[in-house]
Amino acid sequence: MPALVPYVAAYANELGPREADMCLEVPRNGVPHLAYVEPRPDDRDAHGNLWARMTRPSASERGHVIFDSMDPLRQRECMEGLLCQVCAEPAETKAGTLFIEWERPGEEPKRLDRIATDAPPVCRTCLPLSLRHCPFLPREETVRVLLVRKSVPSGVSGTLYRVSDDLTRWIPSERDAYSSFSKPRYPGMLAQRLYRKLRGVSVLDPGNLPSALVPTL
Repeated sequence: MPALVPYVAAYANELGPREADMCLEVPRNGVPHLAYVEPRPDDRDAHGNLWARMTRPSASERGHVIFDSMDPLRQRECMEGLLCQVCAEPAETKAGTLFIEWERPGEEPKRLDRIATDAPPVCRTCLPLSLRHCPFLPREETVRVLLVRKSVPSGVSGTLYRVSDDLTRWIPSERDAYSSFSKPRYPGMLAQRLYRKLRGVSVLDPGNLPSALVPTL
């Protein structure tokens, strides 16, 4: 059986921006921030965070799939629109939205009312496929299927840059840094993941899903 390739999966030759693509910009507030040399209207989200641009080869020229990594812009698209991470169809229903969560190595068990995730939701159709075929989901009891009544965008993560001493360029200083929407954004953040806080969470038996889990139109 061919490998199931989720919509959000990264490909080896879909590359992020080069250092030469970025510059130091001083906006009206006088605080220098990371920007692109040639700006586009969709570079930033509603909170002002700069997002990584990605090269887009044609479908026939895509490299091999990197199953344990997500394309930043497809991840953002699915998280903003609550689209299924596998098929990119609407995942939100009248009963709620399905998310898959599990304990990573070294993590403490998460309380259901304290979960924030960067993993986009899944639709009812793709859920069993994900649980059966995803090569990076652990085959253990820590995997939980969550029905979420409400989820709220809560922050972004990505590469944090600092300005060089001569104020001419940005230098990577931290990978996978997190920036909450409830706090001032980092001027040197290049966002690559959008997070949502999950609220009204219950754990479901994946073999006995509610019949109300059909997409809203």
